[in-house]
Amino acid sequence: MWVKFEVISSDRNVIYLPDSLSGRTDKNVSIKFGGCVCENASILYTDVIEPSEGHSYQNPVKIMISDKLRKQLLLPETLVYRVRITSTRIYIGPVIGLLLGIHTQQYNPDHMRKYSDRLGIYDKIGGLIFAFSPKSVNWEAHTAFGLYYNIEISEWEFGCFPLPEVIYRRDFHSNPADIKKLFRYTGGRLFNSCRFTKMDLFHYLSFDEELRKFLPPTELSLDFAQVYKFIERYSKVILKPIDLSRGRGICVIEKLDSAYKITDYRNRFPITSFLHGHDSLNNFFDQNQDLFNKYLIQRYLNLARIDNSLFDIRVVMQKIKGKVWVCTGIECRVSSDNSHITNISRGGYALTLQEALMQSFKNDYATLPDEIVDFCQKFCIKMDKMDQHFAEFGIDIAVDVNKTIWLIEANVFPSFKGIKSMDRKTYRAIRYTPLLYALSLTQFGE
Repeated sequence: MWVKFEVISSDRNVIYLPDSLSGRTDKNVSIKFGGCVCENASILYTDVIEPSEGHSYQNPVKIMISDKLRKQLLLPETLVYRVRITSTRIYIGPVIGLLLGIHTQQYNPDHMRKYSDRLGIYDKIGGLIFAFSPKSVNWEAHTAFGLYYNIEISEWEFGCFPLPEVIYRRDFHSNPADIKKLFRYTGGRLFNSCRFTKMDLFHYLSFDEELRKFLPPTELSLDFAQVYKFIERYSKVILKPIDLSRGRGICVIEKLDSAYKITDYRNRFPITSFLHGHDSLNNFFDQNQDLFNKYLIQRYLNLARIDNSLFDIRVVMQKIKGKVWVCTGIECRVSSDNSHITNISRGGYALTLQEALMQSFKNDYATLPDEIVDFCQKFCIKMDKMDQHFAEFGIDIAVDVNKTIWLIEANVFPSFKGIKSMDRKTYRAIRYTPLLYALSLTQFGE
């Protein structure tokens, strides 16, 4: 049932329930709110409280709770909660955490405003939603210091709260040992539990007979001899950092007879240069040893174009209730003229999938949308076998001139600026889905 608490003065751990609930539970029960548990709390029944039938978020049952019990449970008074009652325990919740990184000095109400639009469906969730860092956890008390969303004033406020039942991971720079500890604490209900590099992903998928056909030829960049051999084999290649996204750090090399054209995107503005012969290319790599440090080399794909521009496809896959993967949005990102980078932040622009395929292939693309989503479903199911908890992917797909689908990369921390600019309703739904999924993982999500 939906509940709003009224705090009364008392030196006892006591909660008052409406007479209509009399007999459902013992007079002394434990009360659980996230990681905080009060044993042997007293229940008193009263006809002052309205019956619980017909309750809703907009019309919650008013329940009284002693200030001593509220303080022990670390329960914010301003929120609307869900309550579940058994014969021996009362559960109050949900308690959902947004796991931030280690830079606690940055986390303040101004920083948290970028998350506020996710709370547009708070009336479907209720309870305590707060952001915290692994550094702020008190493992002895099962608490964490952070910021919670105060629905009464639509602002983020500091406080100390019980450790959450479910955690939505929003940063990937924390100590892996801390993540494992929180993962175990929540019984595996910390989702987006692992970030992988591009090379980790390709290595994992290469063992799947069905999915590996979607992978372009790819190797880890090790030394000049190996890279030179790869260039000679495929004529045009792309070097990418294994752990960066949004087109950052890439370098494209194309063999033109005995010369090599290099388009280098590692700086703010791309630099194009032409080298003649093996020795000049070797000298380029001697001066750019970073291209052998956490880089992969990949065959450059002959991608479909819209006029002079490349495009790729970002598919947003998210889990919903029942741990079912669904496609919640698709955007196509088109590069500026003759650029190899499609990211909107680097001068690209967005189109819908239908618009992009129509402009590239005219009317000859009937099965492609279904093929793309089908591949993404299979990808997500395969990733679920990694013994991690994933619930959100931004999967970047490319289509070549022969209408063959290729996997470019996948991110567990995706952005979708194109969808935001094209379809605000879909954008909001994508932002809401992780919190609705988090609710489904709690006992209040039935």
